[in-house]
Amino acid sequence: MRRSIALGAAMLFPLAAAAAALADAPRTARSLPTAIVDIAPGPPAAPGPPLDADRLGRLRQAEAMRRAGRLDAARVAAAALLAEVPHHPLLLAELANIDLERQDFAAVERLARAERFSQKDSVLLGTELCTAYERLGRVRDAAQTAVEMWVAAPLQGDWAGATLLRLAPADPRGVRDALRRAVDRAPTRPDLAGTLGRLEWNLGDLRGMLRALTPVDRAGMRPPLRWRLADELLRSGSSRDSTGAIESLLDVAGDGAVSLSYRVPSARRAWEALVARGADLEGAPRVARALRDLPPARWDPEFLVDVVRGLRRAGLTADARTLLDPLGTAANLPPALGLERALNDLREGPVERALAALRSAARGSAEAAFRYAEALFYSGQPDSASAWYQAVAQDPSGPFTGAALERLFLIEDASPREALPSFGSVAYAVWRGDTKRALALTDSLYHALPRNALWAHAALMLADQRLATGDDRGALEPLLMVADSLDTDRLAPLARQRAGDVYLTRLQDGARALAQYEECLTRYPKAWNAPEVRRKLEQLRRDRRL
Repeated sequence: MRRSIALGAAMLFPLAAAAAALADAPRTARSLPTAIVDIAPGPPAAPGPPLDADRLGRLRQAEAMRRAGRLDAARVAAAALLAEVPHHPLLLAELANIDLERQDFAAVERLARAERFSQKDSVLLGTELCTAYERLGRVRDAAQTAVEMWVAAPLQGDWAGATLLRLAPADPRGVRDALRRAVDRAPTRPDLAGTLGRLEWNLGDLRGMLRALTPVDRAGMRPPLRWRLADELLRSGSSRDSTGAIESLLDVAGDGAVSLSYRVPSARRAWEALVARGADLEGAPRVARALRDLPPARWDPEFLVDVVRGLRRAGLTADARTLLDPLGTAANLPPALGLERALNDLREGPVERALAALRSAARGSAEAAFRYAEALFYSGQPDSASAWYQAVAQDPSGPFTGAALERLFLIEDASPREALPSFGSVAYAVWRGDTKRALALTDSLYHALPRNALWAHAALMLADQRLATGDDRGALEPLLMVADSLDTDRLAPLARQRAGDVYLTRLQDGARALAQYEECLTRYPKAWNAPEVRRKLEQLRRDRRL
């Protein structure tokens, strides 16, 4: 079996690469032309017993006549030789090639079927019979012949794979079914299984693809065929093929019969593809399920942090805890995992439950400091949070500097300060993904606060939350209220810009967007967002001229 696997592996990739072209093939069968076209030559016939010098010379004469177009004379010569030396492979091949040149495909079929049956040889005249079937429009018979030859002679895989590629556009399911039957009889032949897996995927059968590849992987194929096919699919760059790659890699990751040296890397590669597609929240539980029988301590630490974070952000805190609990308490965990455990507690609530652990982690990184400041803000302690926000904001290029400054502006603008705990509650609801509660609290603040800087913050928050729920026109109301009634406030230029953005990108109203951008630049030509507004305005004007 190991020798068979090694042999098949050597042939797999040329065939899989050829089969990839089938992704663009028509999905429905089409008729084949009846005229002869250029056909790639098949492998040479097995020589059989040597011919004597006289007969070998006569065979060369028949070949020369065929090439010269003297087909009738060539056929007479070849038939005479066969009468003298029946069943000789070289003579049979020459007679079949003459009949192919004569376009007598039925004669080729009769000759090949009779000889293959009498000699019980699936390789004999296989290329000629396959060509005859193809010219007769019998695509399934041609595919079956190519597969039979491939099964009997693995070294013919290059020819067989190219032949199946040529046939598949005319009848993809017929070609696939012929290969399926062969794989059912030899499930651990990687050359057959690899090509079948690619054909299954091209036909949209994910389960069929995995069903074809898995037995070979479990027989010891390294790297697994599912891993190899994922490589090929990822290289294509298409969204559909990326989906197939992710499914293939997750199948390897969840297969307990595959070596751990491939399971965790497969899960990580699937995760990276999911993140690239913006599907990390949906993908985190799938990755965790695939490796559920593997202790978290045996995962790659950075990868474990990523998956735990994805589970927490998806609201699956119990699943995140399942991965974290076997690793011990937060104090015994690496800093990144300790922070994730604390954030998981924060997500589950109440906020006070996570404060001590976040305080312990706060000096470990800028993110930990920012998360602790956020937790303090959520819990109604804005003054304590302010000190930590200021510490984070000291790094002008830090990833959390902008968010920390926004919180500091909010705290400094607060009047009345008694409203800040409510803003903390809104921020906590937003962070947890509780959109309904966040919207209700913000709407209450918007209508209850006096029209000042703190009210402007509430108005912009309300606009964001209404946009998130699809209420585009509802989002315009607080934006325009800030822009028109608090035109001297720090947030007025931003409110005007965002109103223009809503008109442009959500409501597809270029004229009103243009008016908002122009008004913003007229009133606030030196505002901090003026360059961005000017760029959008110029682009919009160019687009409208076109």
